[in-house]
Amino acid sequence: MTWAAKGRKRSLYLIVGFLAVSLSSIYACARQAKSEPMADAAPTVVAQAEAPVQVKEEDLKAPKTGPKTRSLVAPPPVEGLRKFEDPTVLPTPGPPYNEHNTNPDVVMESIPKEATGVEDWVAAFKENKINPHESLDLSKPHTPPFNFDVEIPAVGSMPNVIFPHFQHTYWLDCGNCHPGIFLMKKGGNPISMVKIVNGEFCGRCHGRVAFPIANCTRCHVKPK
Repeated sequence: MTWAAKGRKRSLYLIVGFLAVSLSSIYACARQAKSEPMADAAPTVVAQAEAPVQVKEEDLKAPKTGPKTRSLVAPPPVEGLRKFEDPTVLPTPGPPYNEHNTNPDVVMESIPKEATGVEDWVAAFKENKINPHESLDLSKPHTPPFNFDVEIPAVGSMPNVIFPHFQHTYWLDCGNCHPGIFLMKKGGNPISMVKIVNGEFCGRCHGRVAFPIANCTRCHVKPK
């Protein structure tokens, strides 16, 4: 390589280096100018928090009028309220029932219990411990229970469910369940344990006012 060629190559490197340094300086200046606030820009004003209002003792004693007046004196106790029955004794039967004893330990004292400790309503009915009416309309004539079992297939190896109408119709009229909860059509009710746990189908009563759904052997009684 000749001396002239080496000189031109060195000049080219110098020019490229000078351009790189110039571009870096321009970029740095632009970044700094962007970060600095404008000289004529309005300064940011931070709102000052107001001091809390100090209430004077004489202001509390002075009578005031208007909807914002609040008294620091407790109102007198309300008298003349209706008296309810003693919660330690059984209530006197008859309406209005919501005014009577609500202590479950007292009310359910004579109701027979299952092995799990929950109330056995079928046994209570058979032993004449309860005499429920199948409708809120007390003038509606009583319909005797009828014996009609429905087999419901279960998933997997779980025994199938036998739904006995006889025990349920002790105190339930057909309109309590059909068609609002169960359609009177074979295969028309997509029952599942997930839906029952969520309060659908059998879960409308079981787990709430009837025996809990965790007692599997009460329903799954027919092996496959």
